Amino acid sequence: MVDLVLNIGKQMEERAQQLGVELELIFEPKDFSGGAPKERGRLLRGHRSVGGLLIRASKPKDVVSVRRFAKKAKFVIADSNDEQTVRFIMEQKWIHFFTDIETSTGRDHTHYRRSNFNQVLAKLAKETRKTYLVDFSNLLKVQGRKRSLLIGRIMQNIKICDKYKVPVSIATFATNKYDLRNPNDLKALLRVLRTKKIADIERLLEGL
Repeated sequence: MVDLVLNIGKQMEERAQQLGVELELIFEPKDFSGGAPKERGRLLRGHRSVGGLLIRASKPKDVVSVRRFAKKAKFVIADSNDEQTVRFIMEQKWIHFFTDIETSTGRDHTHYRRSNFNQVLAKLAKETRKTYLVDFSNLLKVQGRKRSLLIGRIMQNIKICDKYKVPVSIATFATNKYDLRNPNDLKALLRVLRTKKIADIERLLEGL
């Protein structure tokens, strides 16, 4: 199994080997601004693509402003809690994954959860061949009622994705060895969240 992480060091590589996980590094736009991104101070040279690009956007222009870096990346992930920006992300064919669109704050509506996703957006995601990534690290950051609220919204988004055949997968977005998890445990979590079919990240990346 391939896991998407925000950092790679010797300890993480050793832990990943124990877990039987292959790590794929994600960079943020600031890491690309000086040319080739750096991995622990080591320039990644000799490759057309150098891992993934993670875009954290609060408005559509945040996405547009970093599109130039997408050509340097193997794949692109985008996240946003803003409804207009989420729609914009779904419309972009050059973005391959979306994550963290739901939030753990605010009240749900009477008949549905405020998960920032719906049937219209699911159809767009399907048309632009996107995968919904559950961010495991985000679940670790919140506790109590906020975690319950977040899980409920993730489950609603998974249900919509399953209905409209939008692939669903999971990654740890780890920054240290303690954030890494056994792949079977991550898959088990998705099954608890009622994911009907778990997409394989490695195969998804091979298809890009």
